[in-house]
Amino acid sequence: MFLTMSTRIPSQPAAASSQAAADPYQPDAGWMSPRMRLIVSVIVFFHVTAVFWAPFTFACRVGADSSSPFAENLLPWLRPYISMMYLDHGYFFFAPNPGPSFLVKYKVEYPDGREPVEGVFPNLKEQQPRLLYHRYFMVSTALNNAYVPEKAPPEPSPPPINASVSSTEQRNHQRAVEAYRREKAFWQHRRTQYEALRNSIVRHLESQYPGGTVTITRLEHRPAAPAEVSEDKMPLTAPQTYRELKETDGE
Repeated sequence: MFLTMSTRIPSQPAAASSQAAADPYQPDAGWMSPRMRLIVSVIVFFHVTAVFWAPFTFACRVGADSSSPFAENLLPWLRPYISMMYLDHGYFFFAPNPGPSFLVKYKVEYPDGREPVEGVFPNLKEQQPRLLYHRYFMVSTALNNAYVPEKAPPEPSPPPINASVSSTEQRNHQRAVEAYRREKAFWQHRRTQYEALRNSIVRHLESQYPGGTVTITRLEHRPAAPAEVSEDKMPLTAPQTYRELKETDGE
């Protein structure tokens, strides 16, 4: 007597298949429309371009008046977003040879004869925890980075009226005028930003000291040289390591 054995492969129920299709953890290729994908792609592309363009423009600058026209011509279109997202910051503080740090010294004077109040921020004794101190440090650094002189860049001198000017000299003068206009527009934008940040700090201090008139001054604190620390035993916070930064060239 032979026994016939058959192997039956159980088929998956239709319910299980539909359940797998409705699984919320499974990716759905149709969750975003083509139009929405295009919008998101444009936003991502714009942001990545802005992240790249600030250091790219900086790297293309060879001197005060020498840079890449390609980078400089596109930067004005991206500058509002770059400034809003703070994408033009530097990392010199963490470099192997860090540069100076910047602080803000303020003085509050009262018209009724009260003793003036003076202070400096950031101040580790007043701003705690450390994260709050770091925020104040970023404000003082941003104020210094935003600084531009209040005097506009000089306008190029026109050629003498009675002199015969060649076509080449006329083109060179026209290029100089166009470069001056771009430089002045950039200066005006930076100066407006600096004054807005400076006035915001003044208003904040005036809210902390009602009735007083606030004057702020930028301070530069240079790192002490190795010989000054090892040989002269100079502390890192020695008075000679601080320098007041002037607002105008004539001060």
